[in-house]
Amino acid sequence: MRQLSGVDASFLHMEDSRMTGHVGGLIILDPSTAERPVDLETMKEYVAARIPALPPLRWRLAEVPLGIDLPYWYDDHDVDLDFHVRSLALPAPGNQQQLIEQVSRIHARPLDRAHPLWELYVIEGLEGGKVAIYTKLHHAAIDGKAGRMILSTLLSPDPSCPAPQPPAEMPASETRPSEMEMLTRGWMGLLGHPGKSVELMLKGAAEWQKSMQHFGYAALGEARTKMLDNPPVPAPRLSFNKSMTARRNWAYGTVPLSDVKKIKESLGCTINDVVMAICAGALRQWLLDHDELPEAPLRAMVPVSIRTAEQADTAGNQVSAMIAELPTHLTDPLARVEAVHASMSRAKEDFAALPAALLQEFAQFAAPAAAELVARTAASLRLADTVALPFNLVISNVPGPREPLYYAGALMEANYPVSMISDGMGLNITVQSYRDNMDFGLISCPELIPDLERIIDYIVAEAAALAAV
Repeated sequence: MRQLSGVDASFLHMEDSRMTGHVGGLIILDPSTAERPVDLETMKEYVAARIPALPPLRWRLAEVPLGIDLPYWYDDHDVDLDFHVRSLALPAPGNQQQLIEQVSRIHARPLDRAHPLWELYVIEGLEGGKVAIYTKLHHAAIDGKAGRMILSTLLSPDPSCPAPQPPAEMPASETRPSEMEMLTRGWMGLLGHPGKSVELMLKGAAEWQKSMQHFGYAALGEARTKMLDNPPVPAPRLSFNKSMTARRNWAYGTVPLSDVKKIKESLGCTINDVVMAICAGALRQWLLDHDELPEAPLRAMVPVSIRTAEQADTAGNQVSAMIAELPTHLTDPLARVEAVHASMSRAKEDFAALPAALLQEFAQFAAPAAAELVARTAASLRLADTVALPFNLVISNVPGPREPLYYAGALMEANYPVSMISDGMGLNITVQSYRDNMDFGLISCPELIPDLERIIDYIVAEAAALAAV
């Protein structure tokens, strides 16, 4: 068995009747390149041939009684593909709006913890004879890089899509552990916490001292005084920085990668800077439409992988985050790019100075029962409606492959991300590049942002306007 990390388990703790902890993606396929129909039976056979190389698709959850320790995954080779792989067809004409509604509806439903935490839907009936594959997996099992590892096993640059060789040492299938076994594991883990806490406190103090020196503070006393004199300013509160509902709405769109690269080269910044500036311009216009543009810039949480080379082929979460300003208060698009570049440079310096991995170690120390109680209490009290957060939204940019890829022999035309939101952070913008495009996926809930497609339209327009300058 394999124990979840504290960060992994946090995506389980956050779930309730309104919040879910899974992420997903929608792939658009051209089935004309495939030898067989891209339908339910084909996909079940295709996934079955790759299950040996995809451990997270076999993992089942085993929780520790009383929540005294972090849960475990156990590897069960008996995966019921009739449960996990499903199909549906859009009614004619099978247009973009119908696809959006179906994905929004399916993504809002939680995953069943009695099974491995993933589902795959074959969506037929799209305009032009296209087929879509929507997949959702729990964030407790994967982060962005682990998700790309799974996708690289399902996709192939070879149209024949040969099945990968199974691992040389395939782990044995495990049966569900008994309650007594899990309770014993939990108590043994609990007994190790006191020593771990002392170790973390000492390590944390040393790392804090180093980070304060990076920021120009000579000692902890001086740092404390300066921080009290200049407390952190919360992000401006917006209409989507509130408690959310159980419903989801999702929107997607594409920006030419050539336009983004043209902007990058002409302004001497990074592709990620351009993506952030495009989002800032689109959000500025949306906020103006709704008469709620704040004077201060917005703040975005930007996920950052801390996965090492040794962890390259492992699943789970190895991720931290940095906070960057979105200059929605600036009217000039070029000035917004320059401001984003400066903000991202500062954020990277600050992130490099802080012990990101140490935060994951502290997450290991929290008892799951207590962490879940805190999450549920915050949700029940609707604290997101009254407590200001340090950021307004999440923006994530994931680089992808440039060569054509195939799924069950069908050419992949686009890969749109479908991410997650939480109370107080009701907008997530995730971008994935593929071939000559950047595919945007936005998610919210309709009670917070009923016109999510409008932001996509503004993103496309902002990118075109910047490329034309």
